Amino acid sequence: MRRGGGALMAGQKVKLKDQLGRVVRLGSDATGATVGKDLRWPDGTVVKPSDIRNPSTDTGSTGGLAPTVWKLIREIPANIQKLAKLAGTGFTTRGGDGEWYQRSIAQGEGIAVTNGDGVAGDPTVALAELDNAGGGALQKTARDGYGRLAGTSAATTDDLPEGSTNLYFTTGRAAAAAPVQSVNAHTGDVVLGPSDVGAQPASSNLTAWAAIAPASKADDLSVVHKAGAETISGRKTVTEPGVASQFIVKGDIGFNVNFILDKGVSNGFNTLLGRSVGVNRWAMLFGGNEPETGSNAGSDFVIQRYDDAGNVIARAFTLVRATGTMAPGLDNSQQLGTASFRWSELFAANGTINTSDAREKTSVRPFTPAELAAAVELGREIGAYQWLAMIEAKGSAARQHIGMTVQRAIEIMQSHGLDPFAYGFICYDQWPELLEVVGEDGEIVQEARPAGDRYSFRMDELLAFIIAGERAARQAGEQAMAAKIEDLLQRLAAAGL
Repeated sequence: MRRGGGALMAGQKVKLKDQLGRVVRLGSDATGATVGKDLRWPDGTVVKPSDIRNPSTDTGSTGGLAPTVWKLIREIPANIQKLAKLAGTGFTTRGGDGEWYQRSIAQGEGIAVTNGDGVAGDPTVALAELDNAGGGALQKTARDGYGRLAGTSAATTDDLPEGSTNLYFTTGRAAAAAPVQSVNAHTGDVVLGPSDVGAQPASSNLTAWAAIAPASKADDLSVVHKAGAETISGRKTVTEPGVASQFIVKGDIGFNVNFILDKGVSNGFNTLLGRSVGVNRWAMLFGGNEPETGSNAGSDFVIQRYDDAGNVIARAFTLVRATGTMAPGLDNSQQLGTASFRWSELFAANGTINTSDAREKTSVRPFTPAELAAAVELGREIGAYQWLAMIEAKGSAARQHIGMTVQRAIEIMQSHGLDPFAYGFICYDQWPELLEVVGEDGEIVQEARPAGDRYSFRMDELLAFIIAGERAARQAGEQAMAAKIEDLLQRLAAAGL
């Protein structure tokens, strides 16, 4: 190596690069360089002192500096020590933090990896072996997203999709294809057991049960046969999964189709129950639990209603067998129609009978002057009108009706300082919206109805109120006229006439 242009010679002092300023004399056996020869880089250029000099301590050097090269040379012993401390299988790599780490290859799904140990232990990567499972004459296979076999299991022909080209054996196909054998043409003993008869015999002509154990003969009582007249007992449930259950009785000649409920005793009753999710809602009672006492009494027909928990609330109404009378379930608790669902007309031979019992009322008070004045004014509002719906339906043929509007009656009552809704002849009702309800078979169970309200009169009370006002007005007029006549007579007498 040359320093400052001269070659290094044996016995020459050379400054050490140990940051301590020390020097050493080169002997003839010095290593790392050949005395008197130039050191060269792999590309053949001569290594200059400035190429390897530590720039942080050798401030007197000239030429270019190479701290990176010097740093790498200085770190070689430390790196060798770190590599020597690493142990285990795999391979060695240097991390971004400058430290050395031992790494190994991790195996994935379906891949087997063996990491090498030592110089000769090269890592190996291969497909993992798959254990056999569910072996048999037929097997189902499963493959992963790369198309590799991922698993196997036992299979049957029922696992195959049925088609015109896949006419394989299945239990259902065998049962469907098995011919129905008749025993009529056979001779000898024919032995039938309960399993041969099944749950629903196809004919009602099965009368001989000799081969069936006595304890099993009762099974026929739980079956409704397809043909023939018979008597059945016990509880029967009619269901048709997926659709509305139906029990249809159809006559062959179009009439005389009977569905008979016979309660069997004079004081019992038969019931048809309507349920919602298994909870009672309505019941039709044939018999009503009233005993028959003669003269057609007892065994009435009753409609009964239930609360949300399935408990009886009360009877909705009763049809009395002896008289045909329809009575409400509870006294003075039910309406016939509602403000939003009204009867159009009521045909009757006589008028309605309203309770007017002094034992159930307060004493009757006289009207105030304001009430009498309002009653007289209400009487003047009576006139003729037509229903708008009838004009739309019948046009000019719509008939004339007599009365007034509730809204005008309210205005008159308020003009006299009276609260119209404190009087029973003024009525107002509201109702909520009803949504359309459609049954499982598409039939409309409940029609839609918008929310609304309506004003109404109790006409009998309104007319009584008006009559009282007119009577008071007439009496007042008569009294005024009598007073005028008396005054006139007195004046005539005073005049000597």
